[in-house]
Amino acid sequence: MKKVLDLSVKKSDYSNVNILVVKTKWNEEVIKRMVDDCSEVFNKVNANFSTITVPGAFEIPFMVKNKANSYDAVVTLGAIIKGETPHFDIIAQSVSDQIMALGIELNKPIIFGVLTTNNTEQALERAKTKGKELALSALALLDELDG
Repeated sequence: MKKVLDLSVKKSDYSNVNILVVKTKWNEEVIKRMVDDCSEVFNKVNANFSTITVPGAFEIPFMVKNKANSYDAVVTLGAIIKGETPHFDIIAQSVSDQIMALGIELNKPIIFGVLTTNNTEQALERAKTKGKELALSALALLDELDG
């Protein structure tokens, strides 16, 4: 049975918050589900957010590094699906390491929302709730930073 992260936020209005969503073009069917759920959460709490599309997961850290200074938090959305070569392992590790490093370097929430799955079916299943979880994670971290 799939676990769903249950997060609550401290406020009902986040209109003073600016969030960037960086999503990939690859695996659009998977990403669309996450974007829709993420947007629904941000709209519900009046958070200001912008979305930027990059070609693939490998390009996410580059865009985060170049755009994050104008935002309070960043949510990354991607899906790396295992294939027959080591490409999956190299890209997944590189992207996760860089996103984590950027959060520390930029001193702001950079939410890792890049699914790493064995097949498309797993990615589609995880995408059902992941967008909401990622949006709530960003808001929860901003709440904690506010004190």
